[in-house]
Amino acid sequence: MTTALETMAARLDEVAGELERAARHASVAARHFRDKEVPRACAHTLAVEGHLSTCRRLLDEIAVAHAAHAQA
Repeated sequence: MTTALETMAARLDEVAGELERAARHASVAARHFRDKEVPRACAHTLAVEGHLSTCRRLLDEIAVAHAAHAQA
């Protein structure tokens, strides 16, 4: 695999990992809300947002790379 393709694959692996971690935090947050543990639930909810922010940054990088190679 070329270096550019491997870089793209690695970024997408990072996105997948971040989304998996976000999903785990969302599940924990839901459990805490059900248990009326609001501060803990809120902390995990913020962790979800952190992982999603990282995903957005990675996807922005991927989009910029694709735009650089796109033909108009």
